[in-house]
Amino acid sequence: ENIPRVLSTGQGLEIKEGSWEILPIFKCLEKWGGVPHREMFNIFNMGIGMVLVMDESDAPEAVRILESYGEKASVIGKVVNSEGVRII
Repeated sequence: ENIPRVLSTGQGLEIKEGSWEILPIFKCLEKWGGVPHREMFNIFNMGIGMVLVMDESDAPEAVRILESYGEKASVIGKVVNSEGVRII
Protein backbone atom coordinates (compact mmCIF):
# COMPACT_ATOMS: atom_id res chain seq x y z
CA GLU A 1 0.00 0.00 0.00
CA ASN A 2 2.81 2.45 0.73
CA ILE A 3 5.12 2.08 -2.26
CA PRO A 4 2.59 3.18 -4.93
CA ARG A 5 2.31 6.56 -3.16
CA VAL A 6 5.69 7.60 -4.57
CA LEU A 7 4.78 6.72 -8.16
CA SER A 8 3.25 8.85 -10.88
CA THR A 9 -0.31 8.36 -12.07
CA GLY A 10 -0.54 5.33 -14.33
CA GLN A 11 2.44 3.57 -12.78
CA GLY A 12 2.46 0.48 -10.61
CA LEU A 13 4.78 -2.17 -9.27
CA GLU A 14 5.74 -5.69 -10.09
CA ILE A 15 7.37 -7.30 -7.06
CA LYS A 16 9.17 -10.62 -7.29
CA GLU A 17 8.32 -12.58 -4.17
CA GLY A 18 11.37 -14.24 -2.65
CA SER A 19 13.87 -11.77 -4.10
CA TRP A 20 14.54 -10.77 -0.49
CA GLU A 21 14.85 -12.95 2.59
CA ILE A 22 11.40 -13.80 3.98
CA LEU A 23 11.91 -14.75 7.61
CA PRO A 24 10.29 -17.94 8.92
CA ILE A 25 8.14 -15.95 11.39
CA PHE A 26 6.06 -14.63 8.50
CA LYS A 27 5.32 -18.12 7.24
CA CYS A 28 4.28 -19.14 10.76
CA LEU A 29 2.01 -16.10 11.14
CA GLU A 30 0.38 -16.87 7.79
CA LYS A 31 -0.14 -20.54 8.55
CA TRP A 32 -1.10 -20.47 12.23
CA GLY A 33 -2.88 -17.12 12.12
CA GLY A 34 -4.91 -18.00 9.06
CA VAL A 35 -3.83 -14.78 7.34
CA PRO A 36 -4.35 -14.84 3.56
CA HIS A 37 -1.05 -14.69 1.69
CA ARG A 38 -1.75 -11.35 0.00
CA GLU A 39 -2.76 -9.81 3.34
CA MET A 40 0.64 -10.76 4.76
CA PHE A 41 2.14 -8.15 2.44
CA ASN A 42 -0.38 -5.48 3.47
CA ILE A 43 -0.12 -6.16 7.21
CA PHE A 44 3.53 -7.17 7.72
CA ASN A 45 5.26 -6.15 4.47
CA MET A 46 6.72 -9.68 4.53
CA GLY A 47 9.88 -8.33 6.10
CA ILE A 48 10.55 -5.52 3.66
CA GLY A 49 11.85 -2.69 5.81
CA MET A 50 12.62 0.18 3.48
CA VAL A 51 12.23 0.67 -0.25
CA LEU A 52 14.22 2.92 -2.55
CA VAL A 53 12.76 3.65 -5.96
CA MET A 54 15.32 4.56 -8.62
CA ASP A 55 16.33 4.04 -12.20
CA GLU A 56 17.10 0.39 -12.83
CA SER A 57 20.63 1.25 -13.98
CA ASP A 58 21.40 2.77 -10.54
CA ALA A 59 20.23 -0.25 -8.54
CA PRO A 60 23.46 -2.31 -8.51
CA GLU A 61 25.46 0.64 -7.16
CA ALA A 62 22.81 1.38 -4.53
CA VAL A 63 22.89 -2.25 -3.38
CA ARG A 64 26.70 -2.15 -3.24
CA ILE A 65 26.70 1.03 -1.14
CA LEU A 66 24.09 -0.27 1.29
CA GLU A 67 25.90 -3.58 1.70
CA SER A 68 29.18 -1.74 2.32
CA TYR A 69 27.45 -0.28 5.40
CA GLY A 70 26.37 -3.73 6.56
CA GLU A 71 22.78 -3.56 5.31
CA LYS A 72 21.02 -6.37 3.46
CA ALA A 73 19.79 -5.03 0.14
CA SER A 74 17.94 -6.59 -2.78
CA VAL A 75 16.31 -5.52 -5.99
CA ILE A 76 12.75 -6.68 -5.31
CA GLY A 77 10.89 -5.52 -8.38
CA LYS A 78 10.28 -2.86 -10.95
CA VAL A 79 8.01 0.03 -11.81
CA VAL A 80 5.53 -0.78 -14.59
CA ASN A 81 3.16 1.28 -16.68
CA SER A 82 -0.05 -0.03 -15.15
CA GLU A 83 -1.46 0.94 -11.77
CA GLY A 84 -1.49 -1.42 -8.82
CA VAL A 85 0.89 -3.86 -7.23
CA ARG A 86 1.41 -7.27 -8.73
CA ILE A 87 3.34 -9.88 -6.77
CA ILE A 88 4.89 -12.53 -8.98
